[in-house]
Amino acid sequence: MRIFTHLKLNRIDVLDERFYTEDKETYYPSTTTVLDAYPKGKAFKEWLKSNGHSADIIMDRAAERGTKVHDAIEKYINGADLNWFAPDGKMNFELDEWQMVCRYMDFHKDYLEGSELAAETQLFSHKLKLGGTADLVCEINGETWLIDFKTGKNSYKTHELQLAVYKEMWDEKNDPKIDRYGILYLDTAHRTKKQFQGIGWQLKEFTKDHEKNFRLYQHTRALWNEENPNYKPKNLSYPNTFKRAV
Repeated sequence: MRIFTHLKLNRIDVLDERFYTEDKETYYPSTTTVLDAYPKGKAFKEWLKSNGHSADIIMDRAAERGTKVHDAIEKYINGADLNWFAPDGKMNFELDEWQMVCRYMDFHKDYLEGSELAAETQLFSHKLKLGGTADLVCEINGETWLIDFKTGKNSYKTHELQLAVYKEMWDEKNDPKIDRYGILYLDTAHRTKKQFQGIGWQLKEFTKDHEKNFRLYQHTRALWNEENPNYKPKNLSYPNTFKRAV
């Protein structure tokens, strides 16, 4: 959620982060918002049943962990140093978060050292009427890769659809075009190192299913459009101060 303060006007605007814009006039939904219309599957429903009221707490914690790890990787790619502990002894990351940062560093050292990188790149397509954010675009062995980071253990079909759409959006406006794409899972049970795999991580490619996955996205978008015929961001404005009458 993006918050804009206007202290002189005594107003704070809250802009719905599920939408993207280039000109603050035309708004398109995010890729993940559209893909919410895709069925999560039986396994996800069973997980919700088994966790009951704790499900929201678990998902919130997972989202917080994912955000911290993504932010850390972005900062590192953009030239910042990372520290598990601050000089005052305070932990900057929980143990599981730092473990995933370390797994990314293992992948980075093996495949990306010296590579041209673009981290957290915003994508915007008038053709698809869609927005999104690509975690990483890089070069590996002379090929251009688009990579998404996942800190959860579960793999969902929507992850593949998301990458297929990101490739289309990137290729619409950028060169070089995406040759290959995949998901870097940072919390796996792998205990051996081989190509695109290390201890606790794996880069899994989905390029070969691109046409099928993009068609599935288009079907999902048609369903989302049907359920959201007048979509627009909920741009809410609130007063910053209330003063009691004397």
